[in-house]
Amino acid sequence: MKIIEGLKKLKVLEKRINKNCEDITKYASVLSTEKPAFETEAKQKEEVKKLVQSSEDLANEYLKLKGQIEKTNLQVSATIKGRTHSLSEFLVIKRKLARIMQRVYTALDTSAAENRSHTMRFAPDQKVNIIQLYDEAERNDKLREWQELYEEIDSRLEVINATEDLIE
Repeated sequence: MKIIEGLKKLKVLEKRINKNCEDITKYASVLSTEKPAFETEAKQKEEVKKLVQSSEDLANEYLKLKGQIEKTNLQVSATIKGRTHSLSEFLVIKRKLARIMQRVYTALDTSAAENRSHTMRFAPDQKVNIIQLYDEAERNDKLREWQELYEEIDSRLEVINATEDLIE
């Protein structure tokens, strides 16, 4: 089974468990004046028991499949934009780290000094200059690098997920 098939199957398993929950809620109790949906209370009780067991089985299947996906993501590596990492690491970069690092390079600016220069009092004849303590070209290059990596990860993982088999 390919990674993408496993990911889609996880969604199906989740939907099936949720459907079971709806049915369990519907059939788990009756009023004393109602006729059970499954003819007798005993049959309905048995149906509820089957739905609960089905959900347990689906949950176990979900965990097994999720484990295979995670194992695969840890063991399979790829190179994207010159960086070689496991699929799991690329997912961390995509979900969190790329945005954090973009904020780091966006934070490299002179706004704090500019704000202080407007709020602080200086002698009328004192000239105050803002001194930039970083390389603007390097900042822009690194910011672009993280943005491009973020964008590239999705398209590459899509291809990898479609072609890579799950590790048992």
